[in-house]
Amino acid sequence: MLANKAAIDGATIAANPELRLIALTATGVDNVDLAAARTASIAVCNLRDYCTPSVVQHVFAMLLALTHRLHDYDQLVRTGGRVFGIVGHGTLGRSVAQTASAFGMRVMTANRPGGPATAGRLDLDELLPQLDVLSLHCPLTAATHGLISAPRLARMKADAVLINTARGALVDAAALAAALKSGHLGGAGIDVLEWEPPPPDHPLLDPAVPRLIVTPHIAWAAREARQRCLDELALNVAAFQAGGSRGRVC
Repeated sequence: MLANKAAIDGATIAANPELRLIALTATGVDNVDLAAARTASIAVCNLRDYCTPSVVQHVFAMLLALTHRLHDYDQLVRTGGRVFGIVGHGTLGRSVAQTASAFGMRVMTANRPGGPATAGRLDLDELLPQLDVLSLHCPLTAATHGLISAPRLARMKADAVLINTARGALVDAAALAAALKSGHLGGAGIDVLEWEPPPPDHPLLDPAVPRLIVTPHIAWAAREARQRCLDELALNVAAFQAGGSRGRVC
């Protein structure tokens, strides 16, 4: 089975007894019941590091679009006045951090949600009040579901910007819409939603929500990234057929 965002739950796995490989054209595996796949001896392979430049470009395209007061923004960059926070310091998070540094921003990194403290990082609740920009790059897990909640949005500066190109369920959409409507948040750039495609009444599709950019999960989709996706997918399938473990999650 080759899949992207389709939900592959235990019932789907049980209904397909001949299934031996789930090859994902994505990095995230939250749409697959990994425990059910493991029990059924089904290999699951994902892709890694195929769309990093594309996502970095999208993060800063949204950030610059939201901070459209170019003269003010230029002055802040030149003085190093913006603090850029990262949640998720894998390949994507590190690459975004490097670009933020090149823009003259001071980068701060959150401890892994649900994980141990790391030297040089801060817990998210301690980090949030200091940030001008928060960019999410962590996987969706039990520890990160609803990570950016109403209480955490309330800890952010009134003019801070939130960027999410990771997974929609990291953010409480209703709470984000309320924060933007109340004027508490400076803006948000959202490339991912909890349900894709979203229902018509999704809170972030409300035209009354100000200072919000919503894009249809396209941060990854540069032409070069799409080709790398196909190349990596083919290598994963070939490795499975040869008995290897390349790209395997379980």
